[in-house]
Amino acid sequence: MWWLILIIALLASALFAGSETGYYGINALRLKHQAKESRNSALLEKTIRQPSAFLATLLIGNNIANDLAVHAAVMLFAASGFANNELLATLALVPLVFLIGEMWPKQYMLANPNRLLWFSVPLALCRVLLWPITQPITLLVSKLDSGAGDLIMRRNQFVSLLHDSQQQAAGEAQVMSAAIRVIESKGQGLRQYLRYDVPSLEQDTSVAEACKQMSSCIDAKGLMFQKHGPPSILFASSLVDAHPDSSLLPSAVPLISLSPSIDLVDAVRHLQIYGISHAWVEEKEHSAGLLDLEYALASLLSSHP
Repeated sequence: MWWLILIIALLASALFAGSETGYYGINALRLKHQAKESRNSALLEKTIRQPSAFLATLLIGNNIANDLAVHAAVMLFAASGFANNELLATLALVPLVFLIGEMWPKQYMLANPNRLLWFSVPLALCRVLLWPITQPITLLVSKLDSGAGDLIMRRNQFVSLLHDSQQQAAGEAQVMSAAIRVIESKGQGLRQYLRYDVPSLEQDTSVAEACKQMSSCIDAKGLMFQKHGPPSILFASSLVDAHPDSSLLPSAVPLISLSPSIDLVDAVRHLQIYGISHAWVEEKEHSAGLLDLEYALASLLSSHP
């Protein structure tokens, strides 16, 4: 029985150690996309969704597995009639734990982080079983850093992942380089990504006149200002079937207002929540501008890192 416990403990230690390496290397964006079509991916995505809780599960689980391995080894030496059972167990387990429980699984996951998908079920099970222990720790950590720890871990994970991804084809590497610059743009604000070439339209402007003014903009857009709040954006494509005497306002899309001091990553998160790709950025000391996500990404792709 103690042999069985020792083997299970070493395998569990390998699972926890390898999963930590796999977590930092797996493409979280692709995993989230695959979760829509694969139950295995969906289970893993849900399991690692809270980084601090998942890492706490791995660390606590690894400690429990190593303690069980030591206890099993001590009992095996005792049953064999050896003296100094603790010393012998330690000497015997150090190379085993290093090779089987640490080095081999980490190298295995490092070679292909997507192998973490194969272990989604046992990892989810461990996450549930260790929840009473990990949840208080996670809550304490979140109170101390106000959730910043998870954001930092995600940011560092993505930066490291994208740097590695630049070894891919040239076209994809260019996209990855742009993504890196977005993620590493913390503290730079939105000013460098704003547009000032979109024409302003009056609400009583005719459809024909609006289309004429928007034709001066490379992507045929216009802004409709109101007395209060941010403007609305109008696309020429939405006026193709419009009646010549119809009002422009129903075809316009209201914009949200963003602070120019936030990072582009945070701006994208806000746009995703509202399901739009444009926002109005305004500050008293500077002229207001339009944040156009497509324009911002295009400028990143066309510039060199």
